Amino acid sequence: MNKRSFMLGLMVVASSVLSACGSGENEESAAESGNTITISLMHRYQESNIGKSPEDTAVLDGLKRFREDYPDIEIIEEQLQNEDYSIKAQALAAADDMPDVFIVPGSWMTNFVDNEIVLPLEKELDKRPEWRDGYRAGTLDAGTREGQIYGIPIAAGPTHLIYYNADMFESIGYDQFPASWPDLMDAGDKLAEKGINLFSYGDKSKGYAMSSWISALTDRINGPEWTESILNGDGAKFTDEGFIQGIGIMSELAKAGYLNKDLNSVDNDTMVNYYFEGRSAAFVSGIWSAMNIVNNAPDGIKASTRVAVFPGVENGLGNPLSSSGGAGVYYSVNSGVEAGEKLDAIMTMLDYMTGSDSAKLMAEVGGFPAYDPGDFDTGKLHPVALAAYEASAAADATKIFDLWFDASIVEVLNTGIQGVMAGSRTPEQLAEETQQAYETFLNQP
Repeated sequence: MNKRSFMLGLMVVASSVLSACGSGENEESAAESGNTITISLMHRYQESNIGKSPEDTAVLDGLKRFREDYPDIEIIEEQLQNEDYSIKAQALAAADDMPDVFIVPGSWMTNFVDNEIVLPLEKELDKRPEWRDGYRAGTLDAGTREGQIYGIPIAAGPTHLIYYNADMFESIGYDQFPASWPDLMDAGDKLAEKGINLFSYGDKSKGYAMSSWISALTDRINGPEWTESILNGDGAKFTDEGFIQGIGIMSELAKAGYLNKDLNSVDNDTMVNYYFEGRSAAFVSGIWSAMNIVNNAPDGIKASTRVAVFPGVENGLGNPLSSSGGAGVYYSVNSGVEAGEKLDAIMTMLDYMTGSDSAKLMAEVGGFPAYDPGDFDTGKLHPVALAAYEASAAADATKIFDLWFDASIVEVLNTGIQGVMAGSRTPEQLAEETQQAYETFLNQP
């Protein structure tokens, strides 16, 4: 427990949270007192989101089917809001009192693996090769450490797609999204003359810039080999020209007035609402925003919305059709669960919740599952959702920085990019600060 307490020091653990959390021992006693297998499950998918969120709809449908097919297995389930889940899960991890099955964001995985909180699932998946091999390329990666799989992915898809108003671009002479950066800046200038922002942008909570912009732009310029070199400590630096260029592109858009001036003080919801109100011609987001448009955009905006990705960069080393993406959230199993009937039941439950049938349903209601759904009824999708799905399926997924970089580096980038976008620091200064944080991380004992 000493090691866990030390390594999980970054987690805020309130005594009031802990006192309300621990129920694992009681559940285990209940399970052992009879023949019924009992599985404790904690996650952030909710009944109230069924029909609204593709992930919630598909995962909870899978859980419902599992309960119907295995009525003798008792599931003690807790559904939490995202923020509540994060607080409680970290508190339980610090107290060594996690439930049997729980959600682990990819950015937590290294910490949870190092502290032996999660169970390696490689052997269990090897027993189920048809299920194991159905996941899209790369979606298991953020849940894998040193060749061992510790997490079953749920949804995937890009964090970078551009949703744009085709009518607005047509009015300034573009019958499709600009295919080069000079054309994009030209479009921004022409839209500004009409009092319209090229992009709406909202990074109040930090993380949006890195997830949806920086990860994709850096790959456009440097290519994926640069990112792998950074992750492996093989010589690439954040002060390399390509990284500075990517941050510079974002800075240039802000300085030119092509983004909303309150870009650091509004959240993603407000950013999207600016697009719905016609204040911007486009916004950058992940595939999850497709259903937001379908469900909430005014009819005229919905009808004119199309999907694109950032244009290629001249002499860039990356694929101009790539997008930062992959799976970011995983189901993991408590390391205290032993091989046997209970673990078999857990793996079957996870197959129901994330595997073939769940994936097909998720795709049909506008999501992008980590598991390849194969053929499904695309006729059920609104054209915006279908366009987002097709763009996601066609894109080469490149790494989302905040899922792979150490938290110390992520914090410097998340905070620093706000300064760059506000004009209080330069891309070069941010690159130097990030490199210093990176070198500190590399030099840790």
